[in-house]
Amino acid sequence: MLCNLPFPRTLRAMQSFLESLNYYSRFIEDFAVYAAILYELRQVDFFEFRRRENAEIGRPKTGDVEQRAEEEDRWTRATVAFTLLKEKIVSPPILKHFDPDQAPVGIVYANKWAISAALVQEHDGVFWPVTFTSRILKTNELNYGIVEKEVLALLRILDVCHTMLVSGQIKVLSRLAVAIFGSSGSLGYMGGAPVSMDAGDHEMQEGRR
Repeated sequence: MLCNLPFPRTLRAMQSFLESLNYYSRFIEDFAVYAAILYELRQVDFFEFRRRENAEIGRPKTGDVEQRAEEEDRWTRATVAFTLLKEKIVSPPILKHFDPDQAPVGIVYANKWAISAALVQEHDGVFWPVTFTSRILKTNELNYGIVEKEVLALLRILDVCHTMLVSGQIKVLSRLAVAIFGSSGSLGYMGGAPVSMDAGDHEMQEGRR
C-alpha cells in the first residue's frame, strides 16, 4: 500500500514517485508546497543519506557543525513532506464539478519556494473545491516578494481554469489582497513586465491561510 511506501533511497526512485503524483496533483491542495523540498534533492543528497544511515551507531561526528545541522534539517523536512504527500493521496478531498450558476472563489497562497491556488464554490453553505493547482517557483521568481508570488498564484488559477472563468466574475481570497490588487486594477510588474486585469471581473478580499 502507498501509505507503507518507504522513503526512496535513490534519486531515480524519488523522481518516479513524484512523476506518479503528477496526475493527482489537482486533487492535492498545496502539492508543490509539500513537494518542493523533494524536487530539490540531488544524487549526492541520497548518497549522504545512505552513508549516514549505514554509519555505526555512536560513531563520533566530524565535520562542520552548521553544515551537519543544515543537512539533517533538509532530510527532516523531506521525510515529513514525503509522509504528508502519501497521506493526502490516500485520503484526497472530494472535488465538485464546476457549476456555472455558482460564484467561483479563488484562494491563493505562496511561500518562499512555491505557489498554490484553489478554485472553490459554495454549496449549501460549504465551500467545496473544484480543483487545485500549484507549482514550484522558477529561479528568477524566488526573489519576488510575497505579493508578487501571490499574483503568480492568481494568474495560474486563471490560466488553468480559463474555460470555466472566461465569461464570469471571480472572488479571490488572499492574505495580501489590498497589496495585490489596487484600485487602478494594476497587478504591478512581474519580471519587468506590467501585469494588469479588469478590476470589474475580480473582487479581492483578504483571507487567512
